[in-house]
Amino acid sequence: MDSTSTTERECLGNINNNMHDTFRNDIELLQEAKVDLIAKEIGFMKDRLIGLVNGNHYFNFQSGINSDQLLAQKLNCKYLGVCSLIRVTFQFSKNGARYPVDFFVHHGMGAARLIGGSLNRVAQMFEGVEADIAIMGHDHKRGAVPTTPRLFLRNNQASGLEVMQRETWAIRSGSYLASFRPNEVNYNVDCCRTPSSLGHVEIRIKFIKKDKQVNGKTKTDVQKSIRCLA
Repeated sequence: MDSTSTTERECLGNINNNMHDTFRNDIELLQEAKVDLIAKEIGFMKDRLIGLVNGNHYFNFQSGINSDQLLAQKLNCKYLGVCSLIRVTFQFSKNGARYPVDFFVHHGMGAARLIGGSLNRVAQMFEGVEADIAIMGHDHKRGAVPTTPRLFLRNNQASGLEVMQRETWAIRSGSYLASFRPNEVNYNVDCCRTPSSLGHVEIRIKFIKKDKQVNGKTKTDVQKSIRCLA
């Protein structure tokens, strides 16, 4: 949906009242066809997605939904809006303990020329939310860095309160929009931007069982280890 940025939506909004119904319908059919094309291209993800985050390139349909919402419907997943706090819970047996991993995701705002500034903006998300992993897109950069660990108290039924450490990661999710292609004109080239680092970030979460002695009894604890690969 690269063609429908904020600027294009503003232009369409200004002339929408003066459009003939047939022309407005033609535009909607074109945008719906583009959504169908995207849904078909990434159809292998259907029923495997947590959800889709709203970006800044989307089309507003007369029905009241936007193209990102329509794409989420076609892929049978949740529409998460521009910002979402998500908990993914792992359980290793039917009656076993549950181990959560919390994600804070946002489409992103602003941009930085260098990757350090870009990732710093993601790290700032931890100032207002408790999560294990913060993720932003928007600027097409791709990278992952461990950020400052956070201490928290956990209530252990056997030993009472105990201090735990949460490892946190800041991620720029990357993109698949090539900036430079031979004999192709686009705004990235016009603005003299650098080529994009194409691809995504892979998150590996590993749970480690550890036995410890509490009041003479063996107690099994599970700790999670998070590793991100750009």
